Amino acid sequence: RSALKFRLEDIPWEGREVESEQEPGWLDERLSQEERKFFRLLAPVRIHLKLSRSGSTVMAEIRIRAEAEFSCDRCLDRFPSVLSSAYKTTLKPKPQPSYDQEVELGQDDLETEFYEKDEIDLTPILQDQLLLTLPPKSLCREDCRGLCQRCGQNLNRGTCQCADQEIDPRLKPLKKIRV
Repeated sequence: RSALKFRLEDIPWEGREVESEQEPGWLDERLSQEERKFFRLLAPVRIHLKLSRSGSTVMAEIRIRAEAEFSCDRCLDRFPSVLSSAYKTTLKPKPQPSYDQEVELGQDDLETEFYEKDEIDLTPILQDQLLLTLPPKSLCREDCRGLCQRCGQNLNRGTCQCADQEIDPRLKPLKKIRV
């Protein structure tokens, strides 16, 4: 049995805390080949779960922490970063579909996860939560200068000769304007 799968009866009324570590390849099956180039996990993902229940409703408090290495979107250098998330969710038995009636979801349903039978697998929820912590833009530092568009010189490490040599041909007419 996986450390992230629980049967309902394994969660006592007074609650249960679980510490788990997942290997760096834990997300590989969820990521495309292209996404794997964007970042990689450097160490096991640390997960802390606090589970409690009331009847068949399970409340989960989740903390995730992972050390990752990213490729900078501007200069392509690799750099380390920490991903972390604290999250609470409610898990309820999956409702049986009734084909003759419509179901309207309320706000509470949007913050609720569902499980089938009496087994709760937190793996997809935890993986989703970790993926949601990924930055939309990866920068090695806020003031990263990127690469020269002509010669590819990393402008964080030094200047290149291209900047002074040639003007973009589309901008040449502007050089004739006198201020």
